Amino acid sequence: MDDIRRRRAMASRATARAAASHDARAATRRARVGGAARESAARRRASGRATSDVDGASGRATSADAFDLGQAIGTLARGERGATLPPGRVGALGVRETLEYLADSNGFVRRRVERYGPIFKTALFFKPAIVFGSREAVREFLKFEGELPADEALPETFRELHTEYGALRMTGSRHAATRANFGKVLGRAALESYAPAIGERTREFVEDVARRCGKETSSFRPGAECVDFALDLLFELFLGHVPEAKYKEAMKAYNGGLLSLGKWSSEFKAGKLALEDLTSYVEAHYRGVKARGELDRPEYFFYKQYSQAVDEFDEVFSDDRIATTCVLMVWGSYIEAAALMGHACVLLGEHDDARRAVLREFERVCCDDENGCRRIGTLADIMSMQYTSAVAKESLRVMPQTAGGLRVNPSPRKFASFDVPAGYVLTADPRIPFRDEANFPDPDAFKPERFVPGTHEAKQNDVSSETYYPGGMGQHQCPGISLATVMTQIFLAELVSAFPNGWRGKTAPKYVQVPIVILDREYEIEFLR
Repeated sequence: MDDIRRRRAMASRATARAAASHDARAATRRARVGGAARESAARRRASGRATSDVDGASGRATSADAFDLGQAIGTLARGERGATLPPGRVGALGVRETLEYLADSNGFVRRRVERYGPIFKTALFFKPAIVFGSREAVREFLKFEGELPADEALPETFRELHTEYGALRMTGSRHAATRANFGKVLGRAALESYAPAIGERTREFVEDVARRCGKETSSFRPGAECVDFALDLLFELFLGHVPEAKYKEAMKAYNGGLLSLGKWSSEFKAGKLALEDLTSYVEAHYRGVKARGELDRPEYFFYKQYSQAVDEFDEVFSDDRIATTCVLMVWGSYIEAAALMGHACVLLGEHDDARRAVLREFERVCCDDENGCRRIGTLADIMSMQYTSAVAKESLRVMPQTAGGLRVNPSPRKFASFDVPAGYVLTADPRIPFRDEANFPDPDAFKPERFVPGTHEAKQNDVSSETYYPGGMGQHQCPGISLATVMTQIFLAELVSAFPNGWRGKTAPKYVQVPIVILDREYEIEFLR
């Protein structure tokens, strides 16, 4: 982590130096981001003999006439001579690009879009990749996305720790059967079942923060405390209880191992042991609940649904598969929810008007003069909080926490008028349309009204499945976005109610980049008196 932070700091300083000499060109490029005009320009650049690049170590734009030995070697080794690929750089082995992406994934994508347009070639996790995000490319991609294998695109460490039961590794009928079971534990009926517990636990969490701030300190560390809270809550929702501390630490170790740089790393080894401990614990607990005839108890809603889950052959899931699925679902849900809660917290602290609007909405839905403010306890309450939902959605747009899904192109094809060799990863990255002024005017501004139907801002924006897909798209889009949004809505409503004067960051936010963009655990905010 220290190495990544140092690389990020070095890249940031160098990028700042380069920015002064390239402001005019960058402004022109940003004005052209998105649409067919940019892709046409990208094709013209790709057809030239010389290549240009954004230096992965420094962020400097290299000369269009400079000779790139690594790219030349890679082009020959991959048999790409004569092919018309998108502009960009893969290099020989993709090391430089991968390390830059790991250091600052959002900045990595932003810099390349500014230079190349909404489709470019690069390397992700040491594999050649084509990243895209224009409406036209997304629409074309969805026509064949279901045919592409997902497993080979994932890093080796992720593939192993995600297990054979992980949906991100699946395609075809097996994947379809697995996804069919997600709706039972993440759909509307499931959210109605979870809402009372989410509301109760969130109020307890925020009240505890308020008590501490009243007695000991006025600060709060959302990157650490939201992670711990979300992990406890997701264990309770999916297992029916919060396990002892060692299993919570095991989940964090598992998260750390998923995108470790290799099986030789200590992070991977710790993650593998953690996965074994977690699945053994959950399987034993599930069997105990089943043996005692307790599956129909409300707290075991998740267990009950998966006790009836079937695979592509209509065979009931084994206890081992149920336990592993539960671990994977806790992992995917807690880290995603905690990231969104933290990002939204930071953004509301910086935008007083939005914070006050959330408070007014909470008071309208949950408060009256006679009884005060009750906790949010039903899905109907949550659905009534339209503006708070918009804050969560806009937070996902302004601070994307994950890339699009990765798919491997198994055979040569034409895509967006470019040649795509076999073995290239294809990924529709949401960070590209999120920053396209054609979709979201003034894209750097935080405007929750974009997602409130009927507002002036909403009418100006172009929000569709082709321009807004924070959880990815296609068959492997994240199924837990709705749960993360619900958790974030309740958290924000309770937070603004407990701290009506708002809060500010003590320092500029810092972020951990992988496997998901999330606030650093040491970042602090201070509540205003």
